[in-house]
Amino acid sequence: MSRPVVEIEGVSKRFAGLTAVDGVDLGVAPGEIRGIVGPNGAGKTTLFNLISGLYPVSAGRIRLKGVEITGQSPHARAAAGLGRTYQTPQIFPELTLFDNVAVGLACRRPPTARGAVFGRHAGWRDALREVADVLGFLRLPTDLALLGGALPFGEQKRLEIARALVSGPEVLLLDEPAAGLNRAEIEALMALIGHIRERGVTVCLIEHNMRVVMSLCDRISVLDFGRKIAEGSPDEVRRDPLVIKAYLGTGADARL
Repeated sequence: MSRPVVEIEGVSKRFAGLTAVDGVDLGVAPGEIRGIVGPNGAGKTTLFNLISGLYPVSAGRIRLKGVEITGQSPHARAAAGLGRTYQTPQIFPELTLFDNVAVGLACRRPPTARGAVFGRHAGWRDALREVADVLGFLRLPTDLALLGGALPFGEQKRLEIARALVSGPEVLLLDEPAAGLNRAEIEALMALIGHIRERGVTVCLIEHNMRVVMSLCDRISVLDFGRKIAEGSPDEVRRDPLVIKAYLGTGADARL
């Protein structure tokens, strides 16, 4: 069995008197789609913030591809192969589609002396090609001069995914990617996440839409009050009494 690409050991996060994440252990296999679910306030987004380095851990260790990243900065983790999106799209509305996506290239292409001398012309053709390719993959407009803020909400969410993908992540964290989308957009999103996995990217997603979670995920981890209360396949999780009590509710198995 291959080593987990993401390993979390006893990770906790305390904010003054509040423990938001409490001793969570997690191992995500390469190529897996892992769901992270639980009630509001369960600690899901806080856990993503710890993995991506936005918050320092209060206790525990985090490894990416076997290398400990617990103390690394967010940009160092991005350079190591960790991509991230947010529930509310964090795009640059006054920048073009090209610039919104090309920001992600900086994770793989740190500034060079040549770039400082020649500016945007250094690697310009390669950047154009890569940005155009990822926009096409995400089925976004091909007008690179279009402003990010001109896109409808669903396309703004895909634009953020495009920026994460162009950085070449091996692990992609998606925070509620289906939130605010209509039914057709959700169907397209589910197909897209499957295609992202086919490109060799491991996906971890936080999601409240249980149809998305149950249809896409290989395994699901359930948090409640900052603790992991269950983990397993979709069938195992949907029948777990603790999960039904804490999150899904009575009759959940019939609905799912």
